Amino acid sequence: MKTKLTGLLLILVSWVSACVEPFELGVVSNLKILTVDATLTDISQEQRITISESFNAKGTAFNSPVINASVELLINDQETIKFIEKEEGIYALPTSFKLKTGTNYQLFFKKNDGSSYKSGVEKLVIVPEIERIHDEFRKEGVLKGDSFLPANYVYLDIKDPAEEKNNYLWTWKLWEKQDICITCEGGRYYPNTGCRIQKEYQGLFFDYYCEGDCWDIMRSSELNVLNDFTSNGKTITNRLVAQIPYYTTNGALIEISQQSISTDAYKYLKLLADQTQNTGTLVDTPPAAIIGNIKNINNANDPVAGFFMVKSIKSQRYWIDRKEPNELKIKTVGLRDHNFSSEPPVSGEFGRPPLVKCLLSPTRTPYKPDGWIQ
Repeated sequence: MKTKLTGLLLILVSWVSACVEPFELGVVSNLKILTVDATLTDISQEQRITISESFNAKGTAFNSPVINASVELLINDQETIKFIEKEEGIYALPTSFKLKTGTNYQLFFKKNDGSSYKSGVEKLVIVPEIERIHDEFRKEGVLKGDSFLPANYVYLDIKDPAEEKNNYLWTWKLWEKQDICITCEGGRYYPNTGCRIQKEYQGLFFDYYCEGDCWDIMRSSELNVLNDFTSNGKTITNRLVAQIPYYTTNGALIEISQQSISTDAYKYLKLLADQTQNTGTLVDTPPAAIIGNIKNINNANDPVAGFFMVKSIKSQRYWIDRKEPNELKIKTVGLRDHNFSSEPPVSGEFGRPPLVKCLLSPTRTPYKPDGWIQ
């Protein structure tokens, strides 16, 4: 039973953000788990990893950063580069660092209490280019509850290299133009203070238009992995990489990222996907422990969630025009879970309702993304 519970916890804490915020777990255990988010890529950007610790208190899991750790990267068993702690629990390599194809990398770190950890060895394998992206509209595309929503299915084609074994991971990022920048529940919006709760509006909600252009940013949440066991050296065609609901009549911009990962990373992500995405019934076999490649050097029983991996990434943007559903006059899904609702006019109040600034964030941008056609 303890092994099964450990496996379930390892799955769940992998998705908890690296900050001290509660997460309702639904099980009671005193197990404390080290969680490591350590992925290095060949993209020209600062390479960061996150180390945190998850613990359970009365059925609620908490995640707190591991601070003041000594973190190093070993390259080809010869060169060592130190990470610098940029924020609590967030460690970065020097900005001059670049991954190199065919090179072996291994992560080492030591916590304040003297506990030392090491990862498995990861080798960078270059990823091929995406040859073609195309999409297909389906009236019954994405299952939500008991019904299907109309959606665009996005596919790609690639030529798999024959000279080496390849393992792939695909992710996506989507830009959708948004008109509404905030919804207030139980009150109204004020530019200087935001949503203000007011008793006369209890049980009501009001939507407020954006000031200027604004795009919502959405990201893939499911793991999409593949190895080339049956397709080595062949062309992989019509690989489904995204299912995008018919949110609006506007077109949408999607960026597909094709990533090369190691065989060990593939096995880890495939097992994680099978246990978190392909759930069955209560009588199914309980999840197995998700064992990553990071281990306590002196204590093999110390549970560690996460995986150190290196990835080569090639990205390509594609315009989803949505001409077909527009011509068929299909009803849109919408970017909100409700119909538009404006605040009622109040006698003597002018300049209402106010517009809301589109603030730059990981999920929204006021800047037109490259590749946006309209």
